Order: sequence, then structure tokens, then C-alpha cells
Amino acid sequence: MKTVFVDSNVILDVLLQNEGLWEDSFKIIRLAERSKIKACVSASSVTDIFYIARKRLTIPVARAATQNILNLFEVVGVDSGDLWEAMDVPISDFEDALQAWCAKKTGAEAIITQNIDDFKNIDIPAIKPSEFEA
Repeated sequence: MKTVFVDSNVILDVLLQNEGLWEDSFKIIRLAERSKIKACVSASSVTDIFYIARKRLTIPVARAATQNILNLFEVVGVDSGDLWEAMDVPISDFEDALQAWCAKKTGAEAIITQNIDDFKNIDIPAIKPSEFEA
């Protein structure tokens, strides 16, 4: 079973039903649901997703989405050591650098994201949901 790190934009595509993106992103979530992949997400992504969902949808929907994330994904904790490690990741955006570090920390074989250009210069390939094969 492949271990993958799922960027928050993939989950948000499904939750917000982003036109032209949510269907492929939903396939990733279904693979996790069926235990075809081990899908990981950072703890910081969970809070970001909740924040965006409560602003764009409702608090009850945001809570339900968070519960689903906690049930389907392995949540990767983030502590001060991880933040320091992310400082050394050769990505200019600190949030993306932290995601890349969390992916490495979990032994992920790929980062599933809509923004593959955000994850250049690292050892883990970034793959769009539409291109991912379990």
C-alpha cells in the first residue's frame, strides 16, 4: 500500500466542490476510505481546512469535515522541531515547506496536490490527483 501525503487543497477541492477539480480529488479520498492508500495530512492542514470551511460553509459542516479527516487520514503532528526542520526545506513558502517536511517525516512516496510547482526541489514527487495511480 502506498503512503501519500495529501495537501490541504485536495481536501478543500472536495469540500468546496471546486469546479473541474473536486472529482479527481474525491478519488484520492475514496482510495483512503477503501484502504487502498495510506493517506497522511498535517495537523496544521486540519486546522486550516476547518477555518476555511467555517468561513465558506458553516461551522457544523466544518466540524463534520474535520471528523471525516480524522477518521480517514493519518494526522501528522507538528512540533517546534518540525518547524525548525521545515526552515531547511528548499521551498520559499513556509507552509509548503512544512507540508514537504511532514511528507518526508511520514515516509510518503508522493505529495498529492493541485499545486505541483509549489513542491519543486525536494526528494518526494508532487502529483496532481488526476495523475495519481494507487
